Order: sequence, then structure tokens, then C-alpha cells
Amino acid sequence: MPQIRLLKEPGYIYDLFFIFNLKFNTKLRINELENNENLSENIKYYNNIMDQFSDIPEDLFVFFHALENGRCFMYTQYFNPYKEQLSTTFNFKFLLSELPDKERLKERLIRFYFYDLPDEEVEACIKSNTPLFSHIKNSSYSGEEKSKLYEFFIDPEPYIQTLRYELMAKEIMLSQYYEKNYQKILEVFNQTTFEILNKDMKGLRDLSFIKKNNQTLYVSYCLLSKFTINFMGIEEGAVYLLGHDYLSVIDYAKNKKDLSLQDLGNAICEESRVKILQLLLEREEVTCKDLEKIFSFSGSTAYHHITMMMKIGLVKTRNEGKTILYSLNRKYFDAIIDVLSKFSNK
Repeated sequence: MPQIRLLKEPGYIYDLFFIFNLKFNTKLRINELENNENLSENIKYYNNIMDQFSDIPEDLFVFFHALENGRCFMYTQYFNPYKEQLSTTFNFKFLLSELPDKERLKERLIRFYFYDLPDEEVEACIKSNTPLFSHIKNSSYSGEEKSKLYEFFIDPEPYIQTLRYELMAKEIMLSQYYEKNYQKILEVFNQTTFEILNKDMKGLRDLSFIKKNNQTLYVSYCLLSKFTINFMGIEEGAVYLLGHDYLSVIDYAKNKKDLSLQDLGNAICEESRVKILQLLLEREEVTCKDLEKIFSFSGSTAYHHITMMMKIGLVKTRNEGKTILYSLNRKYFDAIIDVLSKFSNK
């Protein structure tokens, strides 16, 4: 039976980002708890985090503000892309070493906020603010979002310096918090086996490929973001990022994944995603590289579209060596048909 290996750093960095994410997305984070039976207690918990890690400057808005689809720049650009390093070199020192590259950070921000821009247009925006400001002006972003983007791109350097400084300041505070509370993680981990985790996650993620391919399952727990459930397939096997209290919300996560018509509408509201679904119907399995080639997507655009559909369960994945293959999740479509049937006369 596969063994589970504990990683500290991924959950630790995720918690560090969560401190800032909670500051700029308080209402969104609280809304995620709406069906939690301990709602008032958990709101108090979030307020305590904000009090304990207070004094976060508004200048960091563009880095941690979540868009309508829930995506946040720092998670999307400085956590998820490093999934293959989560079990080796990914730590706070590594993160800091990635941030001083101003041009790369600017490019990542442009690709994050304007994911459908072709590469040549992104290059033009990097070289000159004129086309970039035109895209900001004509975007569907709110007045506040546009204002923050203008402010950053006029003079990025002080914002990047503030980001580094605030991350270092909060990391010191977080390390002290972990020192006092890490026993909570050890208690959860010591009670976890592959069989237990596979059973807990049934309906969210099939872990049988780990056993079949004799691969490794890594688990990293969050102390602050205690309801997190995040899965990442890697070459060695997989990494599960879990809040130390994830079991209290797992049933809600399973139900939410299968039955929300609003999530379905958001996931297929763009023509490109409907085309991807049609392609999956024809080919059964595709890679992100296939999407880039067939639809002339940039890498970030392909990843954005497929992630939006994976998030609600429209699409599922399997690993074949280093390659991630995407396919239709037929069980999701069966479940959503049952939900839609109540609107039918038949």
C-alpha cells in the first residue's frame, strides 16, 4: 500500500499567501463558509487571523485580490506553476528569489489579468504602457481594479519592494505561529493513511493511480487556511494540500462540485471552453499543448480555460509520466442532467 509523505513548505507558503488573500477577499472567504454549521465561530476565527497579521498595505491589492472566478495572482503565478518543486526546492527562500525579476513579474501580471491576449500583444504591453492602458480601460474590470492596475504599471518598483518586505515581515510572524501550533498538523497526519485519505476524497479525486503506478502521495497541511482542499498531480505522483480541519467541509465540497448550475454557467460561458469540450468529445483525451496548438492559445490561456472547467468537475485528469491528460468527466454530466431534468416537462 502506498505511503504518505508529509511536506511542510507548500502548506506553509499557502498559509503565508492566505494571510494577504483574506485581507483583500474577506467577503469572498466568508461566503465560502455559508453552509458551514459553525459559521459564526469560523467568522470569528478569520477575524482573529486578520487582527493577528494586521497592517497589510492596500498597495498589494493587485497581487492578492481575487477575480470573479476566484483566481488570485500570487497563488496562480507563484505557487501553482512550481508544483513539480513542491517536494524538493520550493520554500520561502526560493519564493523570494523569484520576485526581484521585475520584467517577469510584470509579464505574469499582464497574462493573469488579460489571459486571452496573444503573445505578441503581451510583448507590446511589456514594452509600452500605451497598449496596456488601452486594455485596462476597455476591460470589464471594476473601477477599483482598473485604478489599482494603472497605479501599479505606472511605477511597479515600489509595489514589488513592498510585496517583498511585507512577505518577509509576515513570514516571521507566521513562523512563530507555526512553532506554537504545528502539533495540530502532526496529530492529523499521524491519523492519516493512504486508505483513509482515499476514502475521504472519494467523489472528489480518484487516487487509485498512485497505487497502480507505485507512485508517491505527498500531503501538506495548512494551519491558517484550515478548510483548504487542493490537489496537484506531479511527476512523482501527487500532492494534496489540505487544511488541518478539511474533514469538516469535505461533504460540502463534494456536493458543491457536482450540482451548481451557476458554476456550470460560469465554466462554459466562453466560446473557447465549449470548443474544448467538443474537442474532448471527439478525441477523448488532450494535453494543454494540444489546446495551444489547435486553438492558437498561449500556455497561460490554455491553462486558464482547462482549470476553470476542472474546478467544477467538468473535466478530469490522469497522469502519464510527466504528461497530464484531460478528459470529460461523464459522471458530472450525468449528475447535472439530473439537476436540469426538474426544469423539463418530460
